Amino acid sequence: MTIYSHSRLEAFENCPLMYKFQYIDRIRSKREGIEGFMGSRVHETLEKLYTDLKYCKPDSEEELVAFYNSGWDRNWHDCVFVVKEEYCAENYREMGERCVREYYRHYHPFDDGRTLWLEQKVVIPLDPEGRYRMTGVVDRLVEKEPGVYEIHDYKGSGTLPDQWKLDNDRQLALYHLGVEQALPDVREVSLVWHYLVFDKEMRSRRTPEQLEQLKDKVISLIQTIEASESFEPRAGILCEWCDFPELCPHRKHLFAVEQLPPPEFKADDGVQLVDRYAALKEKKAKVEAELEELKGHIDEYCTAMKVDRVRGSCNILSLSRKETPRFPEAKSPERRAMEDLIRTLGHWDEVSTLSTFKLGKAVACGAWSEFDATQVDQFLNWEETVALRLKKAEQREE
Repeated sequence: MTIYSHSRLEAFENCPLMYKFQYIDRIRSKREGIEGFMGSRVHETLEKLYTDLKYCKPDSEEELVAFYNSGWDRNWHDCVFVVKEEYCAENYREMGERCVREYYRHYHPFDDGRTLWLEQKVVIPLDPEGRYRMTGVVDRLVEKEPGVYEIHDYKGSGTLPDQWKLDNDRQLALYHLGVEQALPDVREVSLVWHYLVFDKEMRSRRTPEQLEQLKDKVISLIQTIEASESFEPRAGILCEWCDFPELCPHRKHLFAVEQLPPPEFKADDGVQLVDRYAALKEKKAKVEAELEELKGHIDEYCTAMKVDRVRGSCNILSLSRKETPRFPEAKSPERRAMEDLIRTLGHWDEVSTLSTFKLGKAVACGAWSEFDATQVDQFLNWEETVALRLKKAEQREE
């Protein structure tokens, strides 16, 4: 029986292929994003703060900052990488130090409740039979009064979420279930996020009904994962922080050529193929624009000369004109009114057509039930197609 975690579920949601690399193939990457590295050092520092308080040893602000910087130097390694090229590692070090200082000044003397857990692992059953279970690590659990608890979580994110996102957050809601499982006197639980970069505390609560719905959703997601046979890459904004760029088909070539010096970069077969394709696409676009402009000049010439055929060196160009209707934009109120009128007049079947693109997408992506898709599949011949798309890449420094 597999025990899941929020981070494991999130990995599958973000990119099934990354999930496979990490949790099925169990590939260990040495790469570590600077954001995660900074967050770990801040977590360690706050853990020291509350551990020392438990032993009646209050730390000063400077002691904590010194501990943070010592941990940074001790844990630094060559595989820590910075995605945002406009910043350097020292910028992140200073940002983490600022987080420690601002947290210290905000909550000193740290007497708002009793800290019961620090970095405590919890196990969360999702069904009575114990078939589905989750695990996680609670940053800090505080007892405000008997039966009243707060789950605290430290975030080093550079963006502040909307309250709606926190009210639908899965991670701390699961920890809520873990606290109820571990402590039988629970009457009330608050979820508390510390967005340290902004020195901002945000809160949320969950009702018993919401927690039951959460269990069902998580079980459904686990069932989806366990039923999956293919784990396809999912491109997105998180790709730059991927731990497996050298293995992913979306990132493998990009990652490889990024390491090359300019002469080898230019000589790479893939780089040369893309450059040739891009040049031809640009040439085609320019030609199409010139053709459109030339068509206007030809139209003006024919109108002025009162002709509809023009002789060239080797060709005769004929010009004809016809009126073509322009319809209201799709999904506009005018378009809907027009379609309703055509249905009323009994002509809809004459002018409506099957969208083969939408049909293909519905069948291929599993949007229809297996029965419906099977019935339509008998009419389809499946063939592989190749599509190419260009987008501008950042310029390399020569």
